[in-house]
Amino acid sequence: MMEHQPRLTATSRPKLAAKVLMRLDPLTQEPILLYPEGVVKLNETGASIVRLCDGESTLDEIVQALAQLYHVEAEPLRQEVMAYLQNLYRYSLLAWH
Repeated sequence: MMEHQPRLTATSRPKLAAKVLMRLDPLTQEPILLYPEGVVKLNETGASIVRLCDGESTLDEIVQALAQLYHVEAEPLRQEVMAYLQNLYRYSLLAWH
């Protein structure tokens, strides 16, 4: 039975799941997520999001940091970041509390 996805809220603190590592691909030097079943290539934005998922920063803090980094408004960005994080969770690459 699949575990129910916890609700991602403003105070959730996402982090990479156990056994998931963010590294640079040795051949291309592009960011990737390594996990026991495979590899996920990250684009620049995805890598920026994942770097902020340290288990300490809240979703709000992550969105604010990304808004500053990319010089955009935080609120329109929030839904995109939430969707990205929920997708990583769906593939067991991310956890939050």
